[in-house]
Amino acid sequence: MVSTKQSTDTFLLKPWERIEVVVGEGSEQGVYVSRVEDINSEGVLITKPDFIGGNKLLTANAFVYVHFMRPDALYRFSARLRPIPNSNDKMIQLYNIGGVERVQRRQFVRLDMRLDLKYAPLKSVSLESGMSTLIWKDSHTANVSAGGLLMKAGNDLSKSELILIKVSKYEILGIPRLVAAICCRIVRMDEDKFAGVEFILDRNLLKYFSQNEIDLLPSQVKSFNYSIQNKIVKFIFEQQIKDRRKGLI
Repeated sequence: MVSTKQSTDTFLLKPWERIEVVVGEGSEQGVYVSRVEDINSEGVLITKPDFIGGNKLLTANAFVYVHFMRPDALYRFSARLRPIPNSNDKMIQLYNIGGVERVQRRQFVRLDMRLDLKYAPLKSVSLESGMSTLIWKDSHTANVSAGGLLMKAGNDLSKSELILIKVSKYEILGIPRLVAAICCRIVRMDEDKFAGVEFILDRNLLKYFSQNEIDLLPSQVKSFNYSIQNKIVKFIFEQQIKDRRKGLI
């Protein structure tokens, strides 16, 4: 879903900012990632996009949407692209730039990755009882994104349940040692049960906890903000480029 167009002056792109270039729609969509090199009177100069996934290839003069992040949401603008002469195909010019639109996207880009973790359901334990009363259970991820995780779930975990998560290698994602999340869906993968959980950012804590409960939450949970979420976006972007170069995706 896309909202009313807004002025591009409000969302100036910055040199070396990460962008996502999308060509086509639906099952025929192709997704690429790139970085902004420069902005000039001709449009936006970007590095040659790296293919991430999908079924549509970029061609000269193709109509594309360019996605970029801002603190409150994902945004996009339309454009056409053409190679830059004498750049050895390393640079692309975006031209015929359209107006900026806010995009409501349910999921961030996901990266298949296994990370060991522990989770503790909060439904049977009040925060007043303290962290020592939490019952931690072993699990692992099937994939990760800046929005959350797909993780193996026990039979006690159900949709809409609040949990705390401790990821074993949290440093590589750039997240705090402890994060709060909500279970959004339960899926079956072969014989196993997996839960899609969404990270709860600091600005959204009041959606799920009372102010008194927030005061009792560990400080690490309350430090999960937009800047930290952007670290996960950066990690996934860089990992996808490395995997692409290795021929893994």
